[in-house]
Amino acid sequence: MAGEKTEKPTAKRYSDAREKGQVAKSSDFNGAVALMAAAWIMSYAGPYTISSMYGQMKYTFTKVLSSPVALRPLSLDNFNVLMSSTIQSMVFLMMPMMLTVLVAGVLSNLVQVRPMFSIQAIFPKLDKINPLNGFKRLWSTRSLVEVGKALLKMSIIGGSGSIIIHNHWQELMTLGALEVPVAWVAILKVVGEIAQWSCILFLLAGLIDWRYQAWEFEKQLRMSRQDIKDERRNSDGDPMMKSRIKQMGMKMAKTRQLAAVPTADVVITNPTHYAIALKYDPDIAPAPVVVAKGKDIFAQKIKEIARENNVPMVENKPLARSLYPVVEVEAMIPPELFVAVAEVLAFVFSTNKGRRLAAQKRAADHAAKKNRSSKLLEGGDA
Repeated sequence: MAGEKTEKPTAKRYSDAREKGQVAKSSDFNGAVALMAAAWIMSYAGPYTISSMYGQMKYTFTKVLSSPVALRPLSLDNFNVLMSSTIQSMVFLMMPMMLTVLVAGVLSNLVQVRPMFSIQAIFPKLDKINPLNGFKRLWSTRSLVEVGKALLKMSIIGGSGSIIIHNHWQELMTLGALEVPVAWVAILKVVGEIAQWSCILFLLAGLIDWRYQAWEFEKQLRMSRQDIKDERRNSDGDPMMKSRIKQMGMKMAKTRQLAAVPTADVVITNPTHYAIALKYDPDIAPAPVVVAKGKDIFAQKIKEIARENNVPMVENKPLARSLYPVVEVEAMIPPELFVAVAEVLAFVFSTNKGRRLAAQKRAADHAAKKNRSSKLLEGGDA
């Protein structure tokens, strides 16, 4: 169907989407990495954290609340001091884990989207608060996928937790007979094992979701063939306008060539298909220079101007065919054609001495006139 988006997005399409803050990113992958970071830090700092929390609670209940002062009615000031001390201890103990999770979240985002900054991403979009659009998103395929992912995550946590708790069931039943620190360590061991397997399964699910998000993002950015044509037109310019500019440039170039034909020493013809106008001035260039060249209709125009200005024309089919494809306008002839062109010029100069002398006289008169003008200007300045 016409306009069907079946083509892969171009690099510009990806770049434009990135400028708008639209990238393929998996929140499940971020959650999995953050969970792994939390589990890792807890595996090292967990026992110390539990022991410190136990010490803080023991101090609170044995030293503070059981002291003779604490037996009096608890004042608001004493309660504030007690809560402040407890909260500070808790924050100090939880800070390593919170910082680790924060760093892990930032790194997981950088891995997925690389460093980027988009102002457009922070602008509010009215379509997001449109109830009709919200209802459509609620019953869209993406919403169903998200529901499926949520059920899968719940199944992962519930399934892994159930299996691990079943394996440690006898051990957990004896926790009541253990001291509190030992019981906490045993509980932490079971929780750590649950977290370990949950992290592994979550990471696999996050990697799968990352690839799914990339596929979904590419699907959203797919383009039709007309979109690709429009993008190329906008990037490179309108083809019609480029063609028009090219035509104008060629027309101006041909006009300059025709204006230079009267100054040529000879026009070499095919005789009907090619015409190459040559000029030789040793003071300007060491070899003859092509001042104009043309094919078919433009060749006839060059010959017409040459006749009007009495420019000699020499019919030499091999030389014309050799010159036309290899020499550009305002360029010298190649060395391999020096001999052939020299023979033509020698013939022209020998049979057109009067025109050559007249051209030299005009050049001398022009130089003399220029010198007189310079002297007059110098005298005026003096």
